[in-house]
Amino acid sequence: MSCMPKIPSFTLPKIDLSKLQIPSVDLPKVNLPKIQVPQLHSIDLTAVDFRKINPTAVLNQPAVKQATEFGYTAVGFAVLGFQKAQVRRRELIDAAKSRFNTAQ
Repeated sequence: MSCMPKIPSFTLPKIDLSKLQIPSVDLPKVNLPKIQVPQLHSIDLTAVDFRKINPTAVLNQPAVKQATEFGYTAVGFAVLGFQKAQVRRRELIDAAKSRFNTAQ
């Protein structure tokens, strides 16, 4: 008997990729040496006082919040998977004990 909560299953909607209009790029015609990329030689951080940066304001940014929630979700799924593996291991041990009539 498993004490794990039942995770509902769902199906993702089908997406017709044939209707997407993706521009094509002919790579042999691209002349890489002629591409101008701006160069950033150095950044002067001597005038920045990092003690004045408010960490709460940084943590309240939407991207930071989403990354944090994603991390919490990933850790939660990892814990659930580990617990499910433990339960399955115990079930296999019990099944083996009952099948082979061992009492260790």
